Amino acid sequence: MAITKETVDKQMDKAKESVESTVEKAKVVAENVKDFFKNLLKPNMKIEDIKEVALPRLTEIIEKNEKAGLQYSAGKFHVKFADEKHFQLEFEMYFKDDEDKWHKVGNESELRDFDLLEEGAAKTLTALKVVTFPIEIENKVSAEVEKDSEEK
Repeated sequence: MAITKETVDKQMDKAKESVESTVEKAKVVAENVKDFFKNLLKPNMKIEDIKEVALPRLTEIIEKNEKAGLQYSAGKFHVKFADEKHFQLEFEMYFKDDEDKWHKVGNESELRDFDLLEEGAAKTLTALKVVTFPIEIENKVSAEVEKDSEEK
């Protein structure tokens, strides 16, 4: 079988489309996480409170990326000790596209003052250095179970 210019051109076009698709998905992912930490915290918060206020924003990022054609797999949300006066928030999520390529989505906040934390939370974070929560999307799972039940 001879390789023709037409065959090479078709393969190049497919490769170009795949790269363009991947770049476009990366742009969408980056846009979805840009303002995640803006106005998230209020004074005197417990670590659990931080997770609870972050969860709706994390869920929103998952939904936006799924609408862009990515499938959510797993993720973690971290509250991290930075130094004696500061802490930082961070998340990472993993998505798969329709070509089975993995996409990592993540962001970290600027340093935040320990003054935003309740005294006990500040002591806990100082001792542990990092507190990590899994990012789970329970509502989606239960909605899919209900949908499957209705179809039967």
